[in-house]
Amino acid sequence: MGSKIKRYHVEKHSVEYGDLVENTIQIEIPVTLTDVAGTYAIDSTGVKYIARSWKVTSELVKHLKHAYLVTYAETPSATDATAKVSLFNYTDDTTITYVEYVGEGGLKESSDVADTLKTLVGKEIGAKIEVTTASATTGATQTFRSIVLRLVLGIS
Repeated sequence: MGSKIKRYHVEKHSVEYGDLVENTIQIEIPVTLTDVAGTYAIDSTGVKYIARSWKVTSELVKHLKHAYLVTYAETPSATDATAKVSLFNYTDDTTITYVEYVGEGGLKESSDVADTLKTLVGKEIGAKIEVTTASATTGATQTFRSIVLRLVLGIS
């Protein structure tokens, strides 16, 4: 026959950071980099949209475990263009990561850039949309619905 618990008592005790196994608690934060959906001409090359920028802080990256650029675009009116959505380091004028739409739409996600973001403390970053190969169809457009930086923080 098994034992019975006849008596129990739990002491008052705060759970502190060091009491938890690493990554027991994770929080996912979507940072929206676009104000609204936008439709852009894809019949010429060049930058079509520059998102607002923000500064990477040491507090942001302190518990950063993963970071992904996540975008959604509708199918373009012509399928012979290439549009690139970039997470961009404005301070150093460099691309952190990007996803490409080659005559297509849909949801796309970059590789994990958390390690790169950790090196960018104090830098201004944001997003931009650029057409790298123009459509031969005059008036061709593509609508971009969202550009999000998805941050995963491990707070334990």
